[in-house]
Amino acid sequence: MKIVRKEVKSSSKVVGMAECPVYDTLPEMVEALGEATVLDLANTQNFTNVKNQIRSSATGKPSKQALRMQAIASIEASEFALVAGDVAKLENLINQKVQELEAKMTTAGPTVAEVAEDEDES
Repeated sequence: MKIVRKEVKSSSKVVGMAECPVYDTLPEMVEALGEATVLDLANTQNFTNVKNQIRSSATGKPSKQALRMQAIASIEASEFALVAGDVAKLENLINQKVQELEAKMTTAGPTVAEVAEDEDES
């Protein structure tokens, strides 16, 4: 287990620092939190994932947060190195990657929802 610290923001202002354990194994988490709590956490996350999938199918695109995570994952190490230590430049790079992903989605053809809609009409 390790402790992860992250800034807590409200209205774009840092209001505190959260410290949260990140467990290495499920049994370790169950031992620390209890089976009922772990099950509740898993069910809550599962429900959130299902809602996000439905939302994505309905809109034909991922949520803003999912798109941002995809953008971050697409950044090469060399690109990170160019913006290291400069939060504004990093945000600009992430926003650029989001725009690139959005552009790819608009040129990628019909969405799953649009294809299903066309099939229903015929």
